[in-house]
Amino acid sequence: MKTRKLKDLTVSEIGMGCMAFSHGYGAIPDEAYSVGAIRMAFDHGCTFFDTAEVYGPELRREHRGHNEKIVGQALQGVRDKAVIATKLFIDTEEVRADGSLDRTVKRHLAASLRNLRTDYVDLYYLHRVNPDIPVEDVAATMGGLIREGLVKGWGISMVNVEYMERVQKITPLA
Repeated sequence: MKTRKLKDLTVSEIGMGCMAFSHGYGAIPDEAYSVGAIRMAFDHGCTFFDTAEVYGPELRREHRGHNEKIVGQALQGVRDKAVIATKLFIDTEEVRADGSLDRTVKRHLAASLRNLRTDYVDLYYLHRVNPDIPVEDVAATMGGLIREGLVKGWGISMVNVEYMERVQKITPLA
């Protein structure tokens, strides 16, 4: 399969969005089917897999990580050949309770790493902008994660060009 570059990441030209294995498009398939479908995609040259911490039945907090666990299980043994993108949402109250944005994001990332059975994420997205948290602060936090080697690149979903320009000055997007 042909590949493309996302900044420093090389991804298959066709990626697999894994959300439907946990919610969104009718009945949720059983786990064995989901794992098999992801592995079949990998075996046919797909190396780019997209998930999010929130993807789970009914998007309920208690199901957080459901989709990441499926992706992690499916890519076990081939992780070094796959590119995994996952997403987080930062809640204002979580940041207040944790005392810092860095601690909140690291806590979310730690959970995603456990779910995905890996020690780094290739592409870590801010899923939705929280207007209470400056995107510049998120960009700085992501830069720290990149320097630590926990994240290779970062992205931001559902934003306009102005938001992208603001964060590019701090930690360039993948």
